Amino acid sequence: MASSQRTDPESTQSVRKVAIRFDHDVVAILETNVDDTTGETLARTIERLFSEGAYDATVHPYLGKKGRQGYTIRVVSSRDATEKLAQILVEETGTLGVKTTEYTRLIVPRRVISIPVSIENFHGNISVKVAEIRGRIIRIKPEIEEAKQISDSQKIPLRDVLEQIVGAAKQYLASQSGEGSLSQPTKV
Repeated sequence: MASSQRTDPESTQSVRKVAIRFDHDVVAILETNVDDTTGETLARTIERLFSEGAYDATVHPYLGKKGRQGYTIRVVSSRDATEKLAQILVEETGTLGVKTTEYTRLIVPRRVISIPVSIENFHGNISVKVAEIRGRIIRIKPEIEEAKQISDSQKIPLRDVLEQIVGAAKQYLASQSGEGSLSQPTKV
């Protein structure tokens, strides 16, 4: 007879009763549909949007009027960047209209810290984002451009570099746990 493991519902509920203390901000959402744009143009558009301050930019395919394959471009940004980013959408895609709206965004508090890392012949500091809920680390994310530089210079896969950075960050954070705050919280 197989035994089943049971979870105490009260212990699970007690963890959920403590609310996450989210940070809040207001973001603009820009959106446009295009059905006469190439993949190369879309990639360039996304590149420009990020270089001009978009927080996020995505492209989603759809099937439009007259059976045309089209794309919805969706951009998340600060409210004050709306017109600048809308202009990029018009210039790069030829769209004749951009819809905008605003949303309140709930953000898990996070901080950016610099940690020492040694990978192959690389020895230096790398930036990582650390997200915590109720004092428990839920995510460590290395700065991707810094990780790519290590990957290229050491000729090792990016995936391996990321794993090593996360491991180093966990060790660093464990060693610092009794010493108070590592850095000021940073919205990203």
